[in-house]
This record gives sequence, structure tokens and C-alpha cells, in this order.
Amino acid sequence: MFDFQIRINRFGNVIKGVKKYLLFAGVILSVIASGCGGANELSSSGEKDDRKLLEQAEQLYNRKKYTKALQILDKIRYTTSVVADDAHLLTAKVYIGQHEYALAASELKWLIGQYPNSDKQEEASYLLGEAYRLAAPRPELDQEYTKKAISAFQDFMDRFPSSELADSAGRKIKLCREKLAQKIYLSAELYYKMHRDSAAVIYINQIRKEYNNTQWKYWADYLEALVRIRQGKNDAAKILLEGIIARCTEDEKLTQKASKKLKKIQ
Repeated sequence: MFDFQIRINRFGNVIKGVKKYLLFAGVILSVIASGCGGANELSSSGEKDDRKLLEQAEQLYNRKKYTKALQILDKIRYTTSVVADDAHLLTAKVYIGQHEYALAASELKWLIGQYPNSDKQEEASYLLGEAYRLAAPRPELDQEYTKKAISAFQDFMDRFPSSELADSAGRKIKLCREKLAQKIYLSAELYYKMHRDSAAVIYINQIRKEYNNTQWKYWADYLEALVRIRQGKNDAAKILLEGIIARCTEDEKLTQKASKKLKKIQ
């Protein structure tokens, strides 16, 4: 009987221990749940704060307060914020506003590479081409950025063929090609002025081969006409000048020059 009573007491102690354990576990779960709720609230609060910062930066950008806009954007663009991609895009626009086109291109490349699923991909891809185009110096200097612009705009058109900006990208490619053709023409013109006609003709033919759909093709024809006149080959020059007058409809200055030169050799 005594032994049975001991067993009963032990069983009671076990029950009490289980109750204490369950009570403790309930407290822990409650704390965890409370913590999760707090984290969600903090996350939501942080997102609202970031959106406010982005809105402030946009307002400063619209007012051309570029330095202050960048100071705000620096707080969110290299974070895990849900508006980090927006911040990178706006930063690039700020750099463009400051004429820091190479920095803008770098920012846009980062956005495109790091946020492949961002809804800012389309605009960023277009602006990358524009940043490169604007970064390029005058035609007689190195045109690496112009070539990069053509590549970026073409990539944009391949990725977003139905974009509202596709037509604009096509026009920008044409502008870039005109610039590259002009660079070659300036070299041809320089050799002509130096009386190195053979070298001038090499560059003239390069324009015809690579940039035959630009206005500089007609300027190349005009320059060759001058070469042929100097060589005493007026008949060849006449054919070139008549072709310019008949087909060059977008450059009145050039057609007038060609007409005057044609009258002199007839």
C-alpha cells in the first residue's frame, strides 16, 4: 500500500512538470509570434520610409536640385529596399541632368544586371543607349561611346520590340551612324586638303561601303567630284554631281554646292 502511494505521488509530479513545460512553451510561442508581427510592422514601416525618400528625391530632381537628390538616393539605392531599382534609375537620370553621362551609363548597367526582373528594365535599357550617345565627343574625336550607343539601342529594340520607345531608339541609331560617317568624311576631307587624293578616296569608299544610307554618302560623292576635277576628270565629276542633285533631297546646302560646281565645269 505504501509503495502504491509513492507511485501515485510520482505520477502527480510528472503531470505538474508537463503542465509547467506546456505553459513555458506557450509563452515562447507567444513571444515568437509577437516578434514576427513586429518584424512585419518594421518592414512595412521601412518600405514606407524608403518610398517617401524616393518621392523627395524625385521632387528635387524635377527642380534640378541634383546634388541634394543624390544625397537622398544614396540612402536607398545600395540596399535591399523594394525601391532600390527605382533609386538606381533616378540616380542615372540625375547624372544625365548633370551631364555626367559615363556615370549614368555605369548606374544603368548596374540596374540592368542586378535587377533582371525589375519593371524598370525597359526604360533603363533605352536610357543606357542615350547615356552612351550623349557621352560621345564631337565627330573628329574617338567615337567608342557612339558605337556603344548603337549596340545598346539595338539591344533595347531586340528585347523590347513593341516598346513605345522603339521608334525613338531607331532614330537614335540613325543619328549615331551619321556621326560615325561624319568622322570618316572629316578624315577624307583632311587628306583632300593635303592633296593626298588616293588616301581621300579610300575614306570616301569606306563611307559608301559602311554608311551608304547616311547623308554623308552624298558628301563623299561631292568630295570625290572635287578630287576628279583636280585630276582633270570632269566627266566623272559631272556624273557624281548630277547624282547628288537628283537624289540628295534632304540637304539643300549640299545640292546648292553641287549645282554651282556643276555649272563651273560644264
